[in-house]
Amino acid sequence: MKGKFFAIIAIVFFGLGQLHAQSTEDGVASAGIGQIVFGAKAGLNISTFLDNDFVEISPKLGAYVGGIAEIPAFFENFYLQPELVLSFQGADIGPGNLNLTYLHLPLMARYQITDGIAAEFGPQIGFRLSDNGDDFNGFDTNNTQIGLNFGGGYRLNDTIYFQLRFGLGLSKVLDNTDLRNGVVSLGGAYFF
Repeated sequence: MKGKFFAIIAIVFFGLGQLHAQSTEDGVASAGIGQIVFGAKAGLNISTFLDNDFVEISPKLGAYVGGIAEIPAFFENFYLQPELVLSFQGADIGPGNLNLTYLHLPLMARYQITDGIAAEFGPQIGFRLSDNGDDFNGFDTNNTQIGLNFGGGYRLNDTIYFQLRFGLGLSKVLDNTDLRNGVVSLGGAYFF
């Protein structure tokens, strides 16, 4: 399973690199769409579980780090924004903290409302890399998470972009509960 997953990741990023190579000639974008740019992103998470299966659920502070691409698409000021993000999240569910580490693959659609302000929306799939579920009498956390992200950003200049995003989990965190992930992320991206 993990071998197939990493092969898919390699194909996606190799494909993006090929798109980038074909979309530019001498630094000038062809077809008038614009140039694909790549960057790195990092920030803080405040994560919790949404539902009432547990009486006391408290948010947990975490972090994320990853990569981002900006692909001009369809019309002016509209971008596809694939990302690869390592996210540390979870929540305090009473007996202790449930710590989860995910590798998320969001595919965001971003519309640049003004030169600085943007709106973002898109789906994401996440793969659990680790957890401490054994500390909670064998709670089995699901390996795959599906979610929706929405939020916005502020572009300071050509290289720095700040983001505020809410991630809503659509799939269960644990099989025997209805707990779903809820994550508020605040951070920034640096484009090369």
